[in-house]
Amino acid sequence: MRWEGDTLAAVPRWQVIVLSGITVWLYWSILAHLVGQWWHDPNFSHGFLVPLFSAYVIWQQRDTLARLPLRPSWTGLAIAALAMCTLLVGQLGAELFLSRSSLLILLAGLIVLFCGWSYFRALLFPWAFLILMIPIPAIIFNQITFPLQLLASRVASVALPLMGVPVLREGNVINLPAMPLEVAEACSGIRSLMTLVAIAIVYGYLMEKRIWVRWVLALASVPVAVAANSVRIIGTGLLVQYWDPDKAEGYFHASWGWIIFVISLMMIYALHSLFNVGLRKADTGIPTDRPRNVGLNTGVFRKWRPSDRMSRSMTRFLPVAVLLIATAVFLQGRTRGETFPPRQPLQSFPLQVGSWQGTDLAIPEESLQILGPGDYMLRAYDNQETPQPPVNLFIAYVPSQRAGDTIHSPKNCLPGHGWSPVQSGRVMLSTSSHAPFPVNRYIVGRGEARQLVLYWYWAHNRGVASEYWAKYYLVADSIRTNRSDGSLVRLMTDMTPGETADTAMQRILPFADQVLPLMNDFIPR
Repeated sequence: MRWEGDTLAAVPRWQVIVLSGITVWLYWSILAHLVGQWWHDPNFSHGFLVPLFSAYVIWQQRDTLARLPLRPSWTGLAIAALAMCTLLVGQLGAELFLSRSSLLILLAGLIVLFCGWSYFRALLFPWAFLILMIPIPAIIFNQITFPLQLLASRVASVALPLMGVPVLREGNVINLPAMPLEVAEACSGIRSLMTLVAIAIVYGYLMEKRIWVRWVLALASVPVAVAANSVRIIGTGLLVQYWDPDKAEGYFHASWGWIIFVISLMMIYALHSLFNVGLRKADTGIPTDRPRNVGLNTGVFRKWRPSDRMSRSMTRFLPVAVLLIATAVFLQGRTRGETFPPRQPLQSFPLQVGSWQGTDLAIPEESLQILGPGDYMLRAYDNQETPQPPVNLFIAYVPSQRAGDTIHSPKNCLPGHGWSPVQSGRVMLSTSSHAPFPVNRYIVGRGEARQLVLYWYWAHNRGVASEYWAKYYLVADSIRTNRSDGSLVRLMTDMTPGETADTAMQRILPFADQVLPLMNDFIPR
């Protein structure tokens, strides 16, 4: 094969090795943490499959890539610079998703810089598929899980009575005659959903030539996963009612997950079979994005010779190498020794707050596992002067969020355990010790019972209601002060029959006015 024009800018092997080494050095801790999350978190265990499949697709296309003309573009350097900016913000701002995503941006920049946009277009599918190996941010993950829990519980509460099982649903709790069945976060179906989407894309690529059918199979994996998870909940309910509740909640509950996942794969296969039977088969020619001819003579990694005009490659290699090395050196010096200001543990928070006397309440072990590492306190405070329902105070403090240990939003867990949102909104909390700031106000109900809930995110003597604004301030404060600590404060009280939210609010406000000045000793400014 004869190489002409810009193909002389192909990357010498030693430059590929050097850039690969610098990239591994730069992203080593990020990649190690990512692989660790794949290994320990079942929600993202499909991550091992993703880079292997992308590598297979590139290997399969190697002959086509070898025939593409190389037209390096300097816009790739700008993309690589964007990747480094994203990495810096992610590392210094304690945002794992940005740090991990920057690697994909960098790969795109390097491809464009050394090979050109035609190469990137040819590699777009395997590059885009790599996005699935990055766990979605917790702030989005938590927004998905609870709606899936509610959907599964609704479907089960409709289907079970048709099979002779009377049920009473309260939020995500299905009350059966034998026992209550709670659709917990692990039963939301998010685990099978994310894995099934990835496998449906792989299956579509390997088994189908029609692009639109591939899209249909990938999109169909979402309702298939939801339907299969609903079958799992219904099956568990039937086992509880007609067999043995202990066994249904034990071995069979765990094994149901694998069984339902296999059923999901069978449903994807059945859907694909319907397309093959009901529609005329497309042309059996080889699609442009799945070449079958293979070869080993790729222009990108061909052996370098002195006649290859080394200067063309070096003018691109040197600036990007300097950019990566400078970023790595900066991060090595900047990210050492995160600042942890002195503070008192939450367990030493005063039991007596004005006329309010506190009593410690136990936090369930399953809740602590969801909350993750941190310092937590849950207390019920009774007003000694006026007989009225107590005010529950919950404080969650996370000293560092750099490793992904973020604050769990109450918006996703408040409606759990049978409680459902009745009313939600935001109000301004005004106290004598602090300027007014917004807080979330929820009314949740379970049967005839009602609770008023106020919660907000608190860090550095600043309160915000939005978890997105809390994330923004986390990134900004982490860059500015090298601190990624933060907290959540929640106040809750039972509403008496006929009591309005405004009346219950007047019970909480005096307590909040006395609690807020104490915060800075336990949640550093």
